[in-house]
Amino acid sequence: MGIKYQQNYQVPFYESDAFKKMRISSLLAVALQISGEQSMALGRSDVWVFERYGLFWAVIEYELTIHRLPEFNEKIIIETEATSYNKFFCYRNFSFLNEKGELLVEIRSTWVLMDKETRKIDRVLDEIVDPYESEKVSKISRPHKFLKLEQFGETRQIVYPVRFSALDMNGHVNNAKYYDWAADMVDFDFRKEHQPKHVFIKYNHEILYGEEIKALMSWKDDVSHHNFNDGSTQIEIHWGKIY
Repeated sequence: MGIKYQQNYQVPFYESDAFKKMRISSLLAVALQISGEQSMALGRSDVWVFERYGLFWAVIEYELTIHRLPEFNEKIIIETEATSYNKFFCYRNFSFLNEKGELLVEIRSTWVLMDKETRKIDRVLDEIVDPYESEKVSKISRPHKFLKLEQFGETRQIVYPVRFSALDMNGHVNNAKYYDWAADMVDFDFRKEHQPKHVFIKYNHEILYGEEIKALMSWKDDVSHHNFNDGSTQIEIHWGKIY
């Protein structure tokens, strides 16, 4: 297991939704920020990785388990740990806790290093990840199995243009943006009585400025299935009743 890094946080107004809950896209954005702070503290900032190797970190998979969403103005604790890695993938966990230390949200994530010029995945070098003290393993974690497009039933479709505001520092669509696009396709009345309990996200191909996002949504029981651009990104949201 790796070195744990912890940060106190207070949920601001601009990261809260219409129900005074912290947005899931904000959870993902703050998680990235906290992981970046740990990397800087360990001397492995994004700038350090790029200047020496021409590489950048990219998240390719998330799994979120939501016990309770943090609320507006709530003081929480965010903890992260780079748990293990192999020659191509790095695994990092996040825990969002209340002030009593009770677990609110768990996030498991999978990361890769990408070449800035070729936009291809590169090998994980020990020199880059050694300071995190995460375990080197040979096993590759099995990814979540998403519903294939041909398994979608009745679908709803929306097309989004990729504008400048959707991009992050790596020049592609910010990964948190996809969740907002997916969840925005769910009816407001349903959202008033339900919230996500379990979320899976897989980024297969990056989308760049000027492209279009074709978003498809299909329902099966209490699960919404989302597919962007023929599988470039896949999202599965398990919804639960709010009591």
